[in-house]
Amino acid sequence: MELEQKLKILCEKGVILPRTENNQYLKISYKGNGTDLSHKWNVKIYTSGSVVCNDPKILSDILNDTLVAPDTGLAVLQIDDAGIGFPLCGCIITIYDGTKTEWDSIGVKNFQGQSFEKKAYLNAYASKGWDIIQNRFHATPQTHRIEICSGYINKNLKELLRKKDFDVRITEIMGFLQDEGEKIFKEYIRQELHADLAYDPKELMGKEKGGVLVSREYNKVLEWGRKNAPHLLKTGWKSIQELSSAV
Repeated sequence: MELEQKLKILCEKGVILPRTENNQYLKISYKGNGTDLSHKWNVKIYTSGSVVCNDPKILSDILNDTLVAPDTGLAVLQIDDAGIGFPLCGCIITIYDGTKTEWDSIGVKNFQGQSFEKKAYLNAYASKGWDIIQNRFHATPQTHRIEICSGYINKNLKELLRKKDFDVRITEIMGFLQDEGEKIFKEYIRQELHADLAYDPKELMGKEKGGVLVSREYNKVLEWGRKNAPHLLKTGWKSIQELSSAV
């Protein structure tokens, strides 16, 4: 049976839900139902026939009817990132066990030059995440399960943890950890730049003309970086490359 037909059947059963996107090249798109599967899980089929899924293992499990519910008897570690879209410095990873938050930074060099082209930030992030889980939380697959943000930078860490037999689920990180991550990132930027330049996109988007406010803050930080700390720009991003070369 074709994948498209299988997904349609799963949608009819309520396992997945239709996902609306404004993309002329997109044929169908589905997301998790929010109960068995987080809304953050998604799969898309394009008119070209290509299939994109942010968690292929879960796709395989639901197609084969082998998806099992998380073991609620295990403690939960939540993992989130902050600062990926900030034009200066690196980013951070934060991990929360319901009691304490641990974090580490991924240096800006991972977002520059050949390192960026080789996606070094994925392995650097995974290495920092595994170190925190193993050495600060002393977590094992027998004691903890993982809830991880859907952001692309979590890709290698998610795969690494599964290889080590952890139950890892993509989810939407909200509330305490999301807010705490933004606070930690702001302090990280303050220490790196000796300036209060970090902003919380979530807070700005919650205001009228949120997109305009985010763009304004982003451009302000970018301009500051070009003048005061060009070596700390995430020059791997195409938009920053173009603006930097225009100077």
